[in-house]
Amino acid sequence: MISRTLRLLTALLAVLLLVLPADSPARSKKSKKPFNKKDWIWQPDAFPTEKKPQYIRMADNFFIFYDPSTAMDVPYRDGMTRLEMSKQILLKSNESLPELNWQTGLYPHWRNVMWLPGAEQSFHPYYRLHNYKQEEFSAALEQLPVTSFGPPMLQTALMKLEYLLPLPGRTEVFLFSNGAASRFEGIDEPEPLAQAKKLAAKYDVCFNLISSATNQSAEKLLNDIAAVNDCSQVIDFDTVAEHPEHLLGKLYMPANSPFQNVLFAFDKAAIGKEHRNTLDRLGRYLTEHPHEYAVLSGFCDIRGTKQHNINLSRRRAESAQQYLLDNFPLKKGRVLLYWYGYAKPAASNKTEEGRRLNRRVTVAIRKGK
Repeated sequence: MISRTLRLLTALLAVLLLVLPADSPARSKKSKKPFNKKDWIWQPDAFPTEKKPQYIRMADNFFIFYDPSTAMDVPYRDGMTRLEMSKQILLKSNESLPELNWQTGLYPHWRNVMWLPGAEQSFHPYYRLHNYKQEEFSAALEQLPVTSFGPPMLQTALMKLEYLLPLPGRTEVFLFSNGAASRFEGIDEPEPLAQAKKLAAKYDVCFNLISSATNQSAEKLLNDIAAVNDCSQVIDFDTVAEHPEHLLGKLYMPANSPFQNVLFAFDKAAIGKEHRNTLDRLGRYLTEHPHEYAVLSGFCDIRGTKQHNINLSRRRAESAQQYLLDNFPLKKGRVLLYWYGYAKPAASNKTEEGRRLNRRVTVAIRKGK
């Protein structure tokens, strides 16, 4: 019996010697590779986890409508016209834009030919509507003219937009304009404000009007267009000339911030005492770093209508901005705003704690000139 057992053990040992690697310590005392216990234990670093996203996409699509009209061919600064500066703003803003799978298009208001509704030859795209690629988009921006032609035709840009929509999700539209809208005599075209109202009623679209208005009636038109819904706004041309990255910055936000969120009571926009420390710290930081600026983004929880929450998120961002301007020697251009309603919640809206965390203003720091 013992002999039989020995024979079985000998056979088992022979099999083990055949299957073990040549440099295994169990096979040979003269192993080619010294034994290292790290080779024998599981190492988490050997199985990399998925990287956390750097940015959060805040819109699904965007369009830029460039105004190459004679209204933009006026001196601006640094030896450039407003038209030339418009192109530089777009190029610099594009440089700071991450690739987050937007659908995008780049179009002129018009190209010195009569607008034929829906006719492909009337659109004249520099970047036909498709997936955003930074390098391709930059090449398209380089093609933008800096020599003006024709009168301003704001209504034509808005008419084009009707044929480019609808698109799934939210669409941000960036329109350069001085608030003027010319017409071909005898051609029945909608007023810009009426067309903007029509689009806002039908689609999830936000108008961002980069204003070069020089008179009250032009300012009023752009402000009225921005008032068609609560996600639209007028952005002063000087602001994006000073901070080009702010123009398209509305499309995304950093996933993390060195500053805590400022939280709010339900349906309120007042800054609570417990969150003033965060804004005080931000104010001191901006005072000590004059070449940087803050972007405050307002949010809500899911209770209430979409329209109400967009407006409330705006008031929260404005409240935090006003606190900083009242308590620190900062110009308004050092504290810029976005607002998003109940988009991109930070926590679940199914619990009171989650809703509390969603009623917030976030802080992002960007470098200026």
